[in-house]
Amino acid sequence: MPDTSVLNRLFNDRAKIPIDDYYGKKKVVLKEPQVEDSMIEIRGIPDDAIVIDLDRAFSNEKLFAGSQGECKRADYIIFSEQRKKVLFIEMKKTGAKLNDIVKQLKGSLCAFEYCQSIAREFFNENNFLSAYECRFITINHTGMSNRTTTIEKIAGTNNRPDAPLKLSWTQTIQFNQIAK
Repeated sequence: MPDTSVLNRLFNDRAKIPIDDYYGKKKVVLKEPQVEDSMIEIRGIPDDAIVIDLDRAFSNEKLFAGSQGECKRADYIIFSEQRKKVLFIEMKKTGAKLNDIVKQLKGSLCAFEYCQSIAREFFNENNFLSAYECRFITINHTGMSNRTTTIEKIAGTNNRPDAPLKLSWTQTIQFNQIAK
């Protein structure tokens, strides 16, 4: 079964973020509900993309103590079977310490691996999302567009939680820029 079909069966519709048409292409608007005016618009989203509001939909605080940051998670996960990518996105209205962001990205990677395990055990999908490349992204100073956008790679191809792609001062970004 295609991974997109499994994802659609796996996730509750309330956890999904709608994707909008934008001049013949697709876009998604990601918001931090607890922070007014904190948003990012990602344009050029693949047609098959599924966007999950992980921060709102996934909670593990009743299971784990949280003493090492294990209850933290990023705001969103974007899946694309066409592109074979999974993007983990953490948004901050202002800045934040990289150590705290890394814990959130690590927590979302654990949630992703949990989804893979659920698909294996309950959907009999042994190779679910196994060929996908992970990309970790932090977007700081969201909602503040009075400065020039900065893009910083901490190391390599942002395929590890401890080396995310760091964007600042932007309200819009192209999917291709963050999925490289």
